[in-house]
Amino acid sequence: MSQPSSSAYERLRAATARLAVPKEVLATAAATPGDPRPGQIWRAVWDDVVEIVAITAVDGVAVFALPISLEPRFHDSQTLLLPASASTLSQPLALWCGLARRLPWCVLDRQVSQLSVQLDAKGSPAPTATDYRYGNPIPSSAAQVSEFRAVLADTMDVLASAHWAPQGSGNLAVLLKQRGLGPADLIQHLGIEPPRALAVLRALTPLTPREAGLLAPILGLPLDDVLAANPPLPDRLVHELSRPARRVQIRRLAQLTGTAEDDARQQALFATLVLAARQERPAEADWPARVDRFFDVHLSQGGQR
Repeated sequence: MSQPSSSAYERLRAATARLAVPKEVLATAAATPGDPRPGQIWRAVWDDVVEIVAITAVDGVAVFALPISLEPRFHDSQTLLLPASASTLSQPLALWCGLARRLPWCVLDRQVSQLSVQLDAKGSPAPTATDYRYGNPIPSSAAQVSEFRAVLADTMDVLASAHWAPQGSGNLAVLLKQRGLGPADLIQHLGIEPPRALAVLRALTPLTPREAGLLAPILGLPLDDVLAANPPLPDRLVHELSRPARRVQIRRLAQLTGTAEDDARQQALFATLVLAARQERPAEADWPARVDRFFDVHLSQGGQR
């Protein structure tokens, strides 16, 4: 999705692009990303949308974040204005507290800095903080700041709605039964082994995108509808592949396979699930270790081509 056009926004982006980048920021951005923590400043990326955000809280599968601009000239009455000393960016910051959103981990790309001012989940400074102030109300809807704020709000909405894993309804077994498809049919149409065919029929494992594509014309449904009928995906596995540390591996896989980032992420998910389904207790799988193994194999194989 493309960033909404805005003359005020583009002028600000051009100005910030000329700012000198402190060594601390370069070192933080170059390091392997860890899990997000409150007080960190991250670059968030999804499709063509890029934004700098401050993390105020982490709930395990998502973060609460505020958009940041590096030019305090634009603000509203809910914008927290901080001096250059408030972060390792060494630039005055405008934190748009009124535009806070709950963002999925998968949009977090790189940590770029750290705030020295402690904030609560809504972005309010700790009672002991003193070196800050709030902005002024927007004078009118025609003001440049109003245009700028609208672009920030659209950007945060895009980031908040990002998702990559199909939401399984669990109706696949019913669909297959309604069409009269049994184990022999799945073996024939999908080229899979009998144990996997039985697991699919019993809703113990999902169809991969390739398998769903083969079944879609037989079921008379679009590919996305077949994937949406899969059993619900393991939350822990989806979260593992949404972690910022996995994004470097996913991008490398996408580069090697000539696919989009989301497609590479789904490839890793379904390949990991297929292997786990061969175990007696896939629900107890060590997903981080299994994802590690997937990337170790596929990225090393890709590097040998």
